[in-house]
Amino acid sequence: MPEKNCKNQQQVNIDYFSSSMSHKERTNFSLAESSQIKNGNQGISNYLNSLLQEAIETRTSDIHLETGLEVGRIRFRIDGVMKIKYSYPINMIKSLISRIKILSDLDITITNKLQEGAILASQFDQDIRVSIIPTIHGENAVLRILSGKNKFVKFENLGFSEINYKLANRLFSVNQGLILLCGPTGSGKTTTLFAALDNLNSNSVNIITLEDPVELRIPGINQIQVNTAAGEKFTPYLRAILRHDPDIIMVGELRDEETASMAVRAAMTGHLVLSTLHTTSAVGAVIRLLEMGLPAFLIADTVRGVIAQRLVRCLCQLCKGKGCDSCNETGFFKRTALQEVLLLDTEIAKMIQRKESKECLEKKALERGMISLLRDGEIKVAKGLTTPAEIRRVI
Repeated sequence: MPEKNCKNQQQVNIDYFSSSMSHKERTNFSLAESSQIKNGNQGISNYLNSLLQEAIETRTSDIHLETGLEVGRIRFRIDGVMKIKYSYPINMIKSLISRIKILSDLDITITNKLQEGAILASQFDQDIRVSIIPTIHGENAVLRILSGKNKFVKFENLGFSEINYKLANRLFSVNQGLILLCGPTGSGKTTTLFAALDNLNSNSVNIITLEDPVELRIPGINQIQVNTAAGEKFTPYLRAILRHDPDIIMVGELRDEETASMAVRAAMTGHLVLSTLHTTSAVGAVIRLLEMGLPAFLIADTVRGVIAQRLVRCLCQLCKGKGCDSCNETGFFKRTALQEVLLLDTEIAKMIQRKESKECLEKKALERGMISLLRDGEIKVAKGLTTPAEIRRVI
């Protein structure tokens, strides 16, 4: 439904939204006609259920409920791109957020502080992570849809080009050291990380993870949720799990020097440690560890490799980019990953010990076989998987 001017419609009652509305009816829903639909508080509950179902059916990763000066809006992030779906009176958004708080066991009386929670899988077979923040106009909520069966991707289906797939398999064949996944928020790091863990998972290895929050569940892996919002830190857990005889440790993110240092030391003592960093390139991850204050010799001795990645939209194979019902008239359907895989060999390790520049390290990595993100994008464009504009958008 296109965004509407609701300046004089704040009096519209939230009870006008009922479970009888289909997706098409909601799309064509007129606020001026909303007085014809009344269903009490149950209407908000049913409408939220309908909204969540629509998001799941349209491959939405995040639902944004936003208050504004005169109107509230609901936006979906589909295949990495935000799109306005509905605009409503602010009271409607507030009531939806209150319902979300109830479902995620948050305090509905608090409206001026950060709150985080989760709606556990029910009829949707999805877990939903909830984050609520106060703004100058009221509360905003973001619902991240997690843990659906369609969210778990096998390692061989991650979109690696032939060269990068071989390099990644070599990287994850090591049995000790530190392997890093890097990229901005929403670049698919967690998906790749868990695909790798699933590949490594067997009855003969003990895998323990530290996460905030636990986003994907894998049978046979011991997963620990660290509540950083309550002041918990990764490092005490990391020290403790070393006494549980792990073969493989996954730390959700190296957020600070203390966590990074503990992860490196765990890698030095015979464990395989996997983690993520928010850097823009594979070599940038090495530079970030140096900036955190880790000794260059430790980085050179323990880091086995880095995978940097981005997600780009794939051309819809039914309309070849023109737009159709299947792709919501966008011309794109689902996403694939661009990757660069850096393997630290002896020569690159020596350059790290000498603290050579990022530019020198990147040049050497390319000489040693690394494919840059841009080059990987060009390969996928040549195969007709995506477009040059998509590559420029994410790199």
